[in-house]
Amino acid sequence: MIDTVILDWSGVVSDDWALTFAAGNDILQELGLKRLSEKRFRELYELPWMRFYEKLGAVVDVKEEYERWARVYPKYSGEEKPFPFAGKAIEWLKARGKKVIVFSAKTQEHLEQEISGYGLKSLIDYSYGSNEDKGKKIHLLVARHEIEKKSAIYVGDMVHDIETARQAGIRSVAVLSGYDSREKLEKAKPDFIIKDLGELPALIEKLEAEEK
Repeated sequence: MIDTVILDWSGVVSDDWALTFAAGNDILQELGLKRLSEKRFRELYELPWMRFYEKLGAVVDVKEEYERWARVYPKYSGEEKPFPFAGKAIEWLKARGKKVIVFSAKTQEHLEQEISGYGLKSLIDYSYGSNEDKGKKIHLLVARHEIEKKSAIYVGDMVHDIETARQAGIRSVAVLSGYDSREKLEKAKPDFIIKDLGELPALIEKLEAEEK
């Protein structure tokens, strides 16, 4: 039985790639770096953010980086939107008594604003943003909520999400709706790959049926 579903936000629930690309390039320019084409940005972008900047030869302080994003991100507010399948999938989870936890690198402030703006506040049990390195925080999350690892799944769109789930001993579900390509995700060897969050209910039903 799946009791807990941990969801990454960007690329899984929220369609905010265009915003991240625009704001990210503004920040690169502030750092004295060249703006990147969308193709190149997508090729290089990864979490934790520090890995992304290291590829470009920049040394960035985490606290200062969050301050930059808090300042630049609102310029593009309104460009983000929920994926059309996200709300129904989360409603399905809650209707079946699943605990839904959002675990994101996005600033806590912006994460909460989007959850409320998307009308999902009543469907999400807990939301944790500002996680610059999820691998360092996942064990705290598991302990805080006394998550039974065999009864949980972690859904994300990036290699970092798969790595984080693996560190915690939780099964990973990669979605193809977000930032990382299928090729990148397959190399990271998630436990499952689905097209998008809309396919999660069917996957959970299959897993729970196999457990009986």
